[in-house]
Amino acid sequence: MQENVYKRLSDIFCKQDFLNFIDCKLEEADVGRVVISLENKKEFSQALGFMHGGMVATMLDTASGFAAFSVLEEGNHVVTSDLKINYLRPVVCKKVRCIGEVLKAGKSLIVVEASVLDEENKILAKMLGTMVVVPNSYNNKGDR
Repeated sequence: MQENVYKRLSDIFCKQDFLNFIDCKLEEADVGRVVISLENKKEFSQALGFMHGGMVATMLDTASGFAAFSVLEEGNHVVTSDLKINYLRPVVCKKVRCIGEVLKAGKSLIVVEASVLDEENKILAKMLGTMVVVPNSYNNKGDR
């Protein structure tokens, strides 16, 4: 793990209010690859008792977004353009990990993939997505 990449991502990760609220953890961070984890809680369940698909999507979006962020020049950011998710198995385990990776990084678009895994490394969900590079010339309102 490259220490400076982990620190840079960790500094931003810990400022994400929603990720703090759900107690999502940044486990590993290298250039183009991020691993996050989440303890499965009753509050994350849908009607049948397994983790809600929206929470799974959050994990996939977060891991892939931070993987994309890891390849950017300092000051730039990314936002999600699109996600295509395949839910393969219900999430009933106590803890999930999500691995996000960059497939191709362009100047304005970054193609990413991510997988949610159980404790036995079975793939529970898979995502392919596109992140849009937001140049550092944008402020927090999206204006130039």
